[in-house]
Amino acid sequence: MTINTDLNYKEAESLIAKMWESFEKGDLDQFSQTMSQENDMVSFGTDASERWDGWKNLEESVRSQFESFKVVSVKRKNKTLKISDTKRTAWFSEIVDWEMAGEDGNDIIEGIRYTGVMEKIAENWKIVQFHCSVGVEGQVLEY
Repeated sequence: MTINTDLNYKEAESLIAKMWESFEKGDLDQFSQTMSQENDMVSFGTDASERWDGWKNLEESVRSQFESFKVVSVKRKNKTLKISDTKRTAWFSEIVDWEMAGEDGNDIIEGIRYTGVMEKIAENWKIVQFHCSVGVEGQVLEY
C-alpha cells in the first residue's frame, strides 16, 4: 500500500473522515463543516426521492436523519481519492457499511456506494456534490 504524503490529499481525506464521524456522533454542526453551503450543491441519497438541491434542503434531511436513527459506526472500504492537477478539485469513491442501533440490537447495512466531489473554497476543502447508491443483484438491463 502506498501512503500519499501530499498535504492536499491528507486534508481532503481528513474532510471525508470528518463527514463520516459526524454521522457516528449525530453532529449536524460537524457535518455542515464538511459541506459547501452553496445553493448549487446537488446530492443524492439511496432512496428514489432523495435528491437535495442546495445546502438548506440537505441540512433539513440530515437533521431529520440524526433525530430518527443512531449510527453506531461507519466502516469505509475500497477508498479512492484523486486530486486535480490544479489542487483545487478532488473526487472520491468508497464503499461503506453502516452499523445502526435498532430496537432488537444493531443492524448492519453493507455495501453503500458513495461518491463525491470536493472543491477547495477559501483554502478549505468542502464537499460540493455526493451520491449514495445501493447496488442491485444482477443487471438492471442485460447487455
